[in-house]
Amino acid sequence: MDLLVKVLLVIGILGVLFVVKSRYDKKFYRKRIRELTRMQWGCYTRDEYSDKIWSNISYYHRQREKACHKSGQAVGDAFYLDDITWNDLEMDSVYQLLNHTWTSPGEEMLYHILRTPRLSDGELERRERLLRDLARHPEGREELEMALYDIGKTDKISVYEYLFKAKGLKPISRLPHLLAAALLAGCMAALFWSPSSMLILMFVVMGVNAYFYYREKGKMVQDIALFEFILGIVRQCDNLSGIALEACQEECRQLQALAGKFKRYGRFHWLVSGGNTMSGSLFDSLFDYVRILFHVDLIKIGTMIREVQKYEKELLEIYEIIGYLDSMAGIASYREMVGEYAVPKFLADREKGKEMSLKDVCHPLVKDPVKNSIQTQRPVLLTGSNASGKSTFIKTVAIAAIFSQTIHTVLGSEYRAVHYRIYSSMALRDSIQEKESYFIVEIKSLKRIFSALSREEAPVLCFVDEILRGTNTEERVAASTVLLQELAGSPAMCFAATHDMELTHTLEHDFENYHFQEQMGEGDISFDYQLRHGRSNTRNALKLLEFIGFDQALVSRARSQIESTEEPA
Repeated sequence: MDLLVKVLLVIGILGVLFVVKSRYDKKFYRKRIRELTRMQWGCYTRDEYSDKIWSNISYYHRQREKACHKSGQAVGDAFYLDDITWNDLEMDSVYQLLNHTWTSPGEEMLYHILRTPRLSDGELERRERLLRDLARHPEGREELEMALYDIGKTDKISVYEYLFKAKGLKPISRLPHLLAAALLAGCMAALFWSPSSMLILMFVVMGVNAYFYYREKGKMVQDIALFEFILGIVRQCDNLSGIALEACQEECRQLQALAGKFKRYGRFHWLVSGGNTMSGSLFDSLFDYVRILFHVDLIKIGTMIREVQKYEKELLEIYEIIGYLDSMAGIASYREMVGEYAVPKFLADREKGKEMSLKDVCHPLVKDPVKNSIQTQRPVLLTGSNASGKSTFIKTVAIAAIFSQTIHTVLGSEYRAVHYRIYSSMALRDSIQEKESYFIVEIKSLKRIFSALSREEAPVLCFVDEILRGTNTEERVAASTVLLQELAGSPAMCFAATHDMELTHTLEHDFENYHFQEQMGEGDISFDYQLRHGRSNTRNALKLLEFIGFDQALVSRARSQIESTEEPA
């Protein structure tokens, strides 16, 4: 009996030390996370983008887009950027630069936001209010980021995919796990009466329980990852509801109300290692052994499955609110990173669809970019020699329009235009799978732009690089002239780049000519990437052949060929 008292006393002392240590760990953890969020402010938060991660990130948007097309309903006051435009503009790389989010819902929502430009001011102004609050109130922002950090990211699953398919989750039988826990508890209790005989039996039961634990857990790895993630979200809802940021008080109240329905789900949450497992919690580390031997997390998950299926709609609402708050924090962090930016100004009159003013704009992916400005009330035709900056400039304008209508941020000092539906036809290639030549792919790409002209949601803003380059010169110039004239005569605003100098003359009444040029030196060629008014009058293809190191005789023959074709008949 004295031995039992001593054992209980030791257990009691260890329990007190355990509680003290756990509280210290929690305090130290919060201090460490606050320092981390301050250090990471203005930095992107993800380095790896595998195919699986891209699939997870884009899943939410794909489902929204699919549901919209299936129902035949409009997107509302927005539209979806199609894959051609997204890929033309290398928006995957742009997204990576923007991804300063802390959670999976946040990065999935940010992707959806970038692919869904708005066609009116309402939602954009709502985002702007929160972005300004996040910039002006660092204390509230840090509390938000700390809560988001505790929710974290999971690369194993698309959170929205599993929430969306929650009704299909298979319930698990809790009875075998309850029996396993009861049997081990009985063996441990019997030690006080027959320690020698029961000790061997207890170790056998422990081994069997551990074996079946890993076998059953291996069957539901993704489900467990989802339940742990949901636990992290539900546990942080109370912290998020107390964030001192005026612009998100409505979202915080909604979170608090929604989280109230998950009291049973979150009860005894410590049975499952929920939330961010990088907290370094002594309790979580030690309790892992309890989970393995007593199956307490698997027993708890049986209840969780029923709760997830019961409140699927509410979980999706929580997901979208968390995603919205995190995506806005990520955009605010991106603004901090770039330093110089402007808030766009939108023209209310859609009849001014061809009026655009951009000042000091630059491309987000270009290091040490040259800034350019343009103010026009007509479509723009860009000419210039190879590598002078034509394609980069029209991509810069396209991304400025997308940023303005999504993250309400312009990399420049001014953006003024109407809300547009944005399309491009630029980085095209042959389709081997569809057995289509480059020219067929190109005219299909152009056709979708012309089809968009017939819809009335908002004016079209389109970008065409080297129109009809897939066919011969004579037909290319004739067809290009007709197609671009048709675009100029519609409500659409068009930026087109070409090497066909004939177009600068045939379209001079429909398009405004701008150009880029190079500077030739002794043995070298340089570019200043500055936009200039008027048509280009220089060529550099043969010079580039020469500088790259092609034989001088070959270059001279090509130059003679050009001179002979230019001689008057």
